[in-house]
Order: sequence, then structure tokens, then C-alpha cells
Amino acid sequence: MKRTCTRVLLAALVIGGLVACGSDTEQQEDSSADSRSVTVEHVAGSTTIDGTPERIVALGQQWVDALAEFDVTPIAYISAGSQGDDRKLFPWQTGLAQDSVMLDSSSVDTMNATPPVEEIAALSPDLILVAGVASPEPFASLSEIAPTVFPEAATVDSWQWQIDTLGDILGRQDDAEAIIAEGTAYTDGIEADYPGLDGKTAVLSQYIVSTQQLVAVVDPDDGAAQVFDSIGMSVPADLAASPDASSGRLVFSPERVNELTADLVVMLPNGGTAADLEALPGFNTLPAVTNGGLAVQDYATVVGFNLPSKASVEYSLERIRPQLDAIGG
Repeated sequence: MKRTCTRVLLAALVIGGLVACGSDTEQQEDSSADSRSVTVEHVAGSTTIDGTPERIVALGQQWVDALAEFDVTPIAYISAGSQGDDRKLFPWQTGLAQDSVMLDSSSVDTMNATPPVEEIAALSPDLILVAGVASPEPFASLSEIAPTVFPEAATVDSWQWQIDTLGDILGRQDDAEAIIAEGTAYTDGIEADYPGLDGKTAVLSQYIVSTQQLVAVVDPDDGAAQVFDSIGMSVPADLAASPDASSGRLVFSPERVNELTADLVVMLPNGGTAADLEALPGFNTLPAVTNGGLAVQDYATVVGFNLPSKASVEYSLERIRPQLDAIGG
């Protein structure tokens, strides 16, 4: 749970903080593919990509997933770390080619560290895609290696923006539209299956056992919150307006657990189990708990919401079908 970012890289890293749409790209096309020039506007300014890139480095799980929708394999990618499978990938990332170089998430800490510039330069990329950064400054040197695209804004990107952006970069706008339409059809189907979700509230949260902290995504414009918006749900108004929220994520003590008033609470007991949640005073009287809307989930499922892609959203929503049925059936 990132506007400046307690962001999950909550997700790609250690979810220390749980863990935007339409394209701002402008494209000018000439008669040949090699003369294509695309400018992408993002949080660090703008980046111009000449021609169609073929050697792409994906620093962020969302970009790995977005490229997969176009059947494009990055030459290098950030791993899911210890939370992934034997290739350090999440369950929905099944199509990544074996020859893609894995960059360990501990060396590509987009929250705090400097990226492995020399390792990336040695790969001779012609495009670098960065997601989940607290600040673009530590990554500025990447632009000296190859055109580098940063997040759209200082929050978790919507997966639709990434698909739209890649469609422009790759010269495949029709494919981008089809991918977005397919993803939208899926969430529209969820909304149709559960008409009772309309007007209900939802929040993505985690309880970090080691630090005794709760974290919740409370920015309605955050890509993670937009997943729930796509099925007719919204962030509780009091949480969205909380003066204590920073970077779109609210960090608070267990004594304030009663503030999790959402009808649906997707919760990760980070470093613990459901029993640790149940031991929190007041937790068992939350509306989500008493009405069947509590979904205590594993790391991968929460990452699927927190760093959304078309594939991860479908994976994670399927995992909470019982709770959707309970509150929206």
C-alpha cells in the first residue's frame, strides 16, 4: 500500500507498504516502421522512442505482464523474489521465455536502491521500462543507456495505461485496444455476476506482523483501488479522505483497526497468519468479517491486486469469488 510511495513495491520486494488511465503518448508515423517516433509522457518528464524496440528490460512486475499480453519477452526482468516459483515468477506469469535474464528483486529495489546499471548496460537494451518507484532520480542514469519510460504518475499505474502505452511504442494500437477490451469484458462480467457489489466499498490491506502496522490502499486513483472500481466498488469515503494517508496509502496502528469499515477487505497477514489478525482487538467485529467479506490471502494474490495487470487481476479476483458471492450475490 504510493503516491510518493510506501508502495508495495510492496509487491515486488517486501510489501512494506501495500501493496492512471488513457495514454499520454503522442505518435508520429512515417512511411516505414524504422522511422516511427513515439513520445511518452510520464512522472519524470517525457521519453522519445525512435523505431520499434526489440531488446526491452522490464523493471517492474506490471511491465513484465503487459509485455506478455503482446507476446513480447523482455531480455531481462525483475523477479518476484522468494515469493515466486522456481523461476521467481508469480502464478499468472507462465509464458516468460527461459532465456530472459532474471534481475533479482533485492538488487533492483525500486523503493530505495540504485538499479544495477552496469548489468543492464551489458544487455544493450533499446528500451527500459520502470515501474514502482518512490522517486525517478536514482534511475535517471538508465536514460543514458536506452530510452527509459517511468510510471505515468507517482502512484501505481493502471494496467490499461501500460497496455495503451506499449501499443503506441510497438506500433500495435489495435492489439492494445483488443487487450483492454478483453480485460474490461472480464471485470464487466464480474460486475454482472455480482450486482450487489454496486455501491459497496472495498479496501486492499495488510497487517505487517513484525512492525505491528496496518497498511491500506486509500487513494481512489491508485491502480490497485481501480481494480475494485472496475467491478462497481469504491474506497470508503472516510479512508479516502484520511489526513494521515501518505502516497495514497494509510499506515496505522492495530488500535485503529476499526477504521477498516469496507464491505470487502482483502488482507495479507504479512509475516504471520490469519490467527494474528483475529487476535487484534476489534478485528472480528469488522463489517467485512461479520458479513463474509473478509478475504485473507497470500502474497501473490495481494500483489495481483496491488500491482495490477490484466492477468494478475483475473487471477486475484478469481481467488476472492467466495467473498464476492457473500456480499454481492
